[in-house]
Amino acid sequence: MSNFTRRQFARLAPGPLLLSLASRGSAAPAAPAAPGAVPSRIVLTWTGDPARTQAVTWRTEVAAASPQAQVAKFTPDPKFEPSASTVGATCEKDDLGDGRSAAHYAARFEGLSPDTTYCYRVGDGQVWSEWNVFRTASTKPEPFRFLYVGDEQNAIKSLWSRSIRRAYAAAPDARFLVHAGDLVAEGYDDRLWGEWSDALGFISATVPSIPVPGNHDLHRPAGSPEANTTLAAPWPWRRHFVLPANGPNLDDMPGQSYYLDYQGVRFIALDVNAFAEENFEATARKRVTDKEVEWLTKVLSDNPNHWTIVVQHQGIYAIAQGREYAAMRAALAPLYEKYHVDLVLQGHDHVYARTHKIARDRIVDPSAPGVIYAISVSGPKMYKTQKVNSQYMAKMIENEQFYQIVDVSPERLALTAYSIDGAVVDGFELRKNGASSIYIDHSSSKSAGRNITATALRA
Repeated sequence: MSNFTRRQFARLAPGPLLLSLASRGSAAPAAPAAPGAVPSRIVLTWTGDPARTQAVTWRTEVAAASPQAQVAKFTPDPKFEPSASTVGATCEKDDLGDGRSAAHYAARFEGLSPDTTYCYRVGDGQVWSEWNVFRTASTKPEPFRFLYVGDEQNAIKSLWSRSIRRAYAAAPDARFLVHAGDLVAEGYDDRLWGEWSDALGFISATVPSIPVPGNHDLHRPAGSPEANTTLAAPWPWRRHFVLPANGPNLDDMPGQSYYLDYQGVRFIALDVNAFAEENFEATARKRVTDKEVEWLTKVLSDNPNHWTIVVQHQGIYAIAQGREYAAMRAALAPLYEKYHVDLVLQGHDHVYARTHKIARDRIVDPSAPGVIYAISVSGPKMYKTQKVNSQYMAKMIENEQFYQIVDVSPERLALTAYSIDGAVVDGFELRKNGASSIYIDHSSSKSAGRNITATALRA
């Protein structure tokens, strides 16, 4: 490549007239935002009816004097901003240690129109995020799809990022993202929540999350006097997620168990740590389990929806080595069967495993009443499977990261499991048949070479 002299470069550069013409009609560049004032960690959730509300959280390093959010119906016309409505936001200031602090905000959009696309932004009236987009639910049981992922937990930014981004690329029309617990390895560690947000990028600002806490999400700093006495999640859980306040009568555990109805499906997020984690004091566990069973019975018995899906962390039929939660199964499985739960989405075991239709600890006929239980992992931490409970499994796979796409309509619910290389590794569907359903297993036709069979485990 030849070298230009300064004189030659000047001849190629645009002259003052050209620069003047180019700048005419252009808005003056905005002043740079103060360090730490730009919104980050933007996460969509719900606190109310998904057809008429939307909630959002975000944070800044420097507390905003007037935190707020704006929302408008989506239009291709870029001059829509004057039509936007402004809502105020709540603010919580947190000491992060080492001289660092952060402010976390939550805003709620209400009175929205069903089945409508909106755009929104968050900020302080001067410094704003970009405009992001969401869509409200329909009031009718129309078809939709969602993404389900198991434990994120480790190497979140470097390795979980590839899972969630591949999942989003495979289903950009997913209405929301179900997280089956252990979103981070240490629930108290703000830096890990930063990794989680970095891995998601814009996804969390456009696809709402339905999370349930796992045992790691409850972790407190070493030596904390509350480490074994409280099952309340540390503060980052409540800052990143504002969730329905319709859970059990446990004031110290907001947003850890709740339900919402979406287009003909009741989703129940159930924090089962009190049932499964024996390191907590027995009295603390019993207080929570008693309240949760009472609440769960009411939510399941008074349910007008076509389908019922439970999201919990620890598995009813655990499959990882050294794990078996018989007491939890004895407490919850009969309720799931009695009230016709269709599907339970789980994590914790760091493998992929999925049962046939089960009732009373037996595989039942495809047309008989029963429940299907799935376990999955999307992060890089891996465990080995065990023989216990393997007899119930239609599919078991180790040492891969996965995501699942679930398609729902009034007549049909179908789960398809993918390894993050895009290979379909498992699938099944349920065809609604009155209060029950007809189960159709597709596991034998999905990547049979990846399956760990119960026969192989017994060998």
